[in-house]
Amino acid sequence: MARVLLAIYLVGLAGVAFWPSPVDRPVAGRLQTVLFALHKVGLPILINYSFVEFASNILMFAPIGALATLAFPASHRGRIVLSAFLMSCGMELGQMLFLHDRVPSAMDIVANTSGAMLGIWVLGVVEDWLRRADFDRLNQRGPTG
Repeated sequence: MARVLLAIYLVGLAGVAFWPSPVDRPVAGRLQTVLFALHKVGLPILINYSFVEFASNILMFAPIGALATLAFPASHRGRIVLSAFLMSCGMELGQMLFLHDRVPSAMDIVANTSGAMLGIWVLGVVEDWLRRADFDRLNQRGPTG
């Protein structure tokens, strides 16, 4: 099931990565207006459009780390991070070569790779929480108890 979900997610991600124009273009002006308004009421200036874009890339790749870890449990997690890094490099290279309205960015590669690492970490935290909560013991007893 995790492999199917990962494949579906990767197809959607490819659609976002290779969309002819930046996918945030329709909302960029509104987001900037909201950020300016929030800055006036105390939101730190550090949280600007670039910050939101960077954070969005992290969040966009987090499911890849988690799903890939579930889909390939025997694979070392470092390989999953390396795969996310290479996939991100490929996306940025494809944008540079084929999409004139897109701007490739090394920071996107950093954010995407960080997102995959975040997904792996969150999955590890959840797995540890489930182990500590004795959900493993409940599953081992089976339906008859």
